[in-house]
Amino acid sequence: MSVFRLSMAILAAIASIHALPVAAQAAAPRLPYLVQLRAPPLASLADGVHGLDTNSDAARRHTARLEAQQGAVLALVPDATVQYRYTVTFNGFAAMLTRDEVARLQASPDVLKVSPGSVEHTQDGGGNGKNKIQDQR
Repeated sequence: MSVFRLSMAILAAIASIHALPVAAQAAAPRLPYLVQLRAPPLASLADGVHGLDTNSDAARRHTARLEAQQGAVLALVPDATVQYRYTVTFNGFAAMLTRDEVARLQASPDVLKVSPGSVEHTQDGGGNGKNKIQDQR
């Protein structure tokens, strides 16, 4: 291969890198969201008198259904970063999502609501000191 052809090949490769669309050069920002699914959570099985035995066969079957439904919904957003999954008092998950992923989830008949979340941080050392235990001897 001549030096000229090699130079042209290198220049073409460099030009193609800079020709990528902006969307391909920078990933869409991910923000925290809480996704609630339509199916009722496990706590809906409680009768109000005897509480809820989470180890019962009925509870295990219901939890398995909820987890399968969550898996199907999460398949709509395979690149999402799932932070938490909930089944007992809330049926859904917390995830870091792009705007496009939020739109896909909102269009699903299995999704009841997609709400913006927030990231909370705790302070080391007890914050303002009001929560410290004092010795009362």
